[in-house]
Amino acid sequence: MFENVSTFTLILYMIVLLLVVMLLTLIALLIHSGLFRALDDIGTGKPPIGQTVLAYRFQKGPYNEAGQVFTEAAIISPGNKALGIYYDDPHKVDSKELRYVVGSVLSEGSSEINEEEVKKFTEQGFKILHLPEVAYAVRTKFPHVTSLSILIAIFKAYPQLKEYIEEHKLCAYPFVEYYDGESVHFMAPLSKQDEFFVPECEKDGAGDQPTSEFETTLNTSHSTLGEEPMTSDAAQTTLESEGHVTADGGDESLLNTTQNSSVAGDSADKDGDDDDDSEDKDGEESKSALDSGRDRSGTEDSELADDEQTLSDGSTSSFEVLKHDQTEF
Repeated sequence: MFENVSTFTLILYMIVLLLVVMLLTLIALLIHSGLFRALDDIGTGKPPIGQTVLAYRFQKGPYNEAGQVFTEAAIISPGNKALGIYYDDPHKVDSKELRYVVGSVLSEGSSEINEEEVKKFTEQGFKILHLPEVAYAVRTKFPHVTSLSILIAIFKAYPQLKEYIEEHKLCAYPFVEYYDGESVHFMAPLSKQDEFFVPECEKDGAGDQPTSEFETTLNTSHSTLGEEPMTSDAAQTTLESEGHVTADGGDESLLNTTQNSSVAGDSADKDGDDDDDSEDKDGEESKSALDSGRDRSGTEDSELADDEQTLSDGSTSSFEVLKHDQTEF
């Protein structure tokens, strides 16, 4: 069959066949990793982790370099779950200025901490962070089948999380990725956000700047409307009533706030007019009292002058009386 085919043509056929096999293998791997799988429904609820002790390393730079630190942590303690915290929005902050934390979970809940593990991590430049338990967070997850599953999950999760947070006007930050071996969990806490920031963020001036475009937008809107950001209690009420926060409820709240502000403004104007009339009356009474005080002051000055004149005309002063008494004694 191949007797009349040149060696060059045969090699070319083999290369094309190899490329086709590799392409089919890659497609099969992507499908197996979850290319066509959907994320779990995004909503607010209790996050998959509670109070956590984390051995972490603070980094500054592109987020795609976090994998190296994950690998270092896995080498030190292969059986531990991994966790990453991402503080800045890559669409708003330069890639060189992005701040994040990558680490290994040493303890969850009431479980004891392995002091030997702590020693191993600290010797390799890791630090220890205690993360709080939060009641509610914006969350979703994706199956962790292969390493490609992580890239697919990130590509799918963050745009949908951003849309959900903006649509429901939530104050949820920073973003946390939690790897338990079966799934990649994405979450953004609705309370105790400050406790997710490591000391290195404060030294880097993190306290003066918003951590993401979501926080910037929310702070601006709340300052304008006079509203408070949604807390964990508000999220709990929403969950009990509807299972998720609705945009309609937020619009109605804004309308009520605007109406209340208008009524309060009319009341304030009316009170201001009454205060002006009261001030005019008070001014007239004060003027009358001032004139009366001046008359009384003039009378007192006159009496004081008469007393002084009497004292100077008298034949005996108090000093003379005292001197006379002393002489007789």
